[in-house]
Amino acid sequence: MSHLLASYTATHLFAAALGAALLVRGRKLYWLALGGVGFFLGLWLASRFLDLRSTGLQLGIAFLIGILGAYLTTAAQRLAVALGGFVVGGALAYWVALWLARSLEWQSGPWWLITTLLGAMLGSFFAAILFEASLVALTSLLGALLIARASLLGPPHESWLFLVLLCVGMLAQSGEKKDRRERKD
Repeated sequence: MSHLLASYTATHLFAAALGAALLVRGRKLYWLALGGVGFFLGLWLASRFLDLRSTGLQLGIAFLIGILGAYLTTAAQRLAVALGGFVVGGALAYWVALWLARSLEWQSGPWWLITTLLGAMLGSFFAAILFEASLVALTSLLGALLIARASLLGPPHESWLFLVLLCVGMLAQSGEKKDRRERKD
């Protein structure tokens, strides 16, 4: 048990906390959702494409991209949500492709890129068309994904946790909307 706890980093704990906030209050905190997406995208980009030895510099770049994502959300909501849908849809499609490849022992190839781009385009399309519902769906997806990935459970437990958390998030945020309507009556 102590070995499992020792493998958690501050990034895992931050991802889990952000995921929990998005899971239950994401529709209200959509600026946080896109700021969080920007942060993790920046962290991934900095670690993958920049040869930075300093973790602080990587986190600084990620933080700046996260602030940019939050600013875009407040400045241009629909564009930011469509962009967020693109990133979250692409990340989710990539994660599903990765899970399928590991589970079915598929070789990597152009289908990874096609799957990721298709998921990104679908996420962007649904985010733009179904703004309010997409906020619930995207923040639930992102919250569940952040918590599941931060859990370090690995397949297949991580997938089951993701699905359960996705349902919990969608129900929690949908119930919040229903409660607000009942209070108005």
